[in-house]
Amino acid sequence: MRLMTAMAKLRREKRRAVTVFVIFAFLSLGINFTLSGIGSVVKAIDDFSHIGNVEFVAQGVTVENLTHFGEVVNYLYFDEGKVKLNGRDYTALIGYGRFKVPDVKSSSKGVYVLAFPATKRGDKIEINGRDYTVLGSYYYLMSKPMVLTMERGHYLYAFMRCNDTRALAEFLMSHAKVRYFNVYRKGHIPYLDELGNIRNFVMSFFYLLLGAALLVKVLVTIAHIRGSTRDVGILKALGLPDSFVFTLFVGDYLIVALLGYIAGIVPGMLLGSSFNIFLNIPLTLKPNYTYPIKFDALVLLGIVLMVSLPYLYVSRIKTIDALRFVPKKFSLLHFLLVFFVAFLAASSAYFSLVGIEKLANFNAPFNVWAMGGPSKIVQLPGEKVGYLSGQSVDGITTEVYFFNYTSVFQKTLISGRWFEGPNEAVVEVGLTRKLHLKVGDTIRATLLGVTKTYRVVGISDAFFYNHRALFLPREPFVEPTMDFMTVENPEEVKAELEAQGLRVYTLDDLKRMNQQNLMLFKTPVYAVILVTFLVSVFAVFMMIYLEIEGNEKIYAILKAIGIPDSHVEREFLSRTVPSAIAGSLLALLPSMRLGYYIGNILLPVNLSLGDALKVLPLLSVLYVIYALFTVFIVRRVMKKLDVVKALRA
Repeated sequence: MRLMTAMAKLRREKRRAVTVFVIFAFLSLGINFTLSGIGSVVKAIDDFSHIGNVEFVAQGVTVENLTHFGEVVNYLYFDEGKVKLNGRDYTALIGYGRFKVPDVKSSSKGVYVLAFPATKRGDKIEINGRDYTVLGSYYYLMSKPMVLTMERGHYLYAFMRCNDTRALAEFLMSHAKVRYFNVYRKGHIPYLDELGNIRNFVMSFFYLLLGAALLVKVLVTIAHIRGSTRDVGILKALGLPDSFVFTLFVGDYLIVALLGYIAGIVPGMLLGSSFNIFLNIPLTLKPNYTYPIKFDALVLLGIVLMVSLPYLYVSRIKTIDALRFVPKKFSLLHFLLVFFVAFLAASSAYFSLVGIEKLANFNAPFNVWAMGGPSKIVQLPGEKVGYLSGQSVDGITTEVYFFNYTSVFQKTLISGRWFEGPNEAVVEVGLTRKLHLKVGDTIRATLLGVTKTYRVVGISDAFFYNHRALFLPREPFVEPTMDFMTVENPEEVKAELEAQGLRVYTLDDLKRMNQQNLMLFKTPVYAVILVTFLVSVFAVFMMIYLEIEGNEKIYAILKAIGIPDSHVEREFLSRTVPSAIAGSLLALLPSMRLGYYIGNILLPVNLSLGDALKVLPLLSVLYVIYALFTVFIVRRVMKKLDVVKALRA
């Protein structure tokens, strides 16, 4: 009976029902859009982090030879060559291949490219004088771009899940020429160490968006309470019980709110999983439709609880007060709150990305980095460096680099000095923030099971291990396995050293890999900025529409006596524009602090007042957009206002 009465009330108030439905559908669209995009990013990293434990490049073996040692996940028969894109030449690994993660293989219809963020689907690239169409561009952690064609090269790149790494290494030493071989030990599966940080990073953006969305929901609920107060008074005057009044009061609203949110789930997921297409980001992500479901369940429960809270209001309100109730206008404070929360969420996401982009454009005191066996490294020019992974500093796992007492990396110091004794250490800035260290503090480093105390004498902004590595003086028990050099022709030197079986990165390779990783972060950041802006616009629309509807008799009288709509426009502009300006400026410094915190989840970012000043021109554009939108909404709502019907109400 009560449900049928609520449905009848819903049919009578179609316009308000449609408004509430659209509001909650839009909020659901935004939340699932963001969650699906975040889920796709998490899935991309998670897939990589579990697919294999051995990666190598060799000549003289085939995939069939490797099946005895485990499962080959990704492989590419390649030769190094030049590809031309938009008039620029790039060095790439070109050949026939098949990858399970991402799921691509060579095709006669065109080429697939990996680790090549400059390309996107549909581009034309030139290989050996022939043009090919790019069928897809995929994220892959590799120092050089990989281009999948139908031509089979002489070298084999393989990433596999190996059962016996020692037996595989012995087989390759006996039957192949190995250019590169790397085993990811237990506990150091590729990319797994950073997966938790990345999840926390991208989920921070969801919480920012959720805060803005909840604010809109609260405002809608308040508006609903205001618009139905007189109805509550009439029903209570007729002697109906509070439970029945509550059913009519929120039953229709709850039904529409839940239906609206549910209606936005699937479209939001679909849009979020393909968000990179809309921004032309050259990063293909797999959909992750299950990730948002648990959050949707919590949000739906929150809607039920939030909508049910007015029961207290219904039970406590006095009949005479309800009958005398006159709807009030949304104050300047309401508009200010909306803009403050919206700008806080969007600006925090923006500043976190700005800080990370600064680190992606790093400089280094070398342009070629070679890694390999000690016998080959000692023959190279440049600075020889020892290396240990998986070591511990005050309980935190990190990487340790062993340098000379005189090193080119002294140029990376931002505080203190380079070490001069065996018990001194230089710590990268990310590790100092993680452990709250400063120059003069002591640390306990566990190297190969032996714990030793070092005094921190310097802080470096070098980029190793996400800026969280430890630099120590050279030790006799650690042989040099790395060489850093500065040469005139880094690509030529790289080709020569790789021919000797060394693993080599140029400075351009490192920057390109950083740009690839940056693509992963841009997806959730852009999603939050876009959706938060739309939420704020929708909130402005909702407040204007519901205020005019709740006071429609007043505005009908204004129209009836000939007051132009421009008077109403100025009334709302006097609230939206000043509150947008005040809200954005008030949110500027807190958003910088919040963006700094979010960015430091991953990397030791730094922000300055100059970064805040750069957004001021964009803010002025947004003020104009909000003003134009306010005028548009007022004109639309006033045009549809039925004066006769409103005056008869």
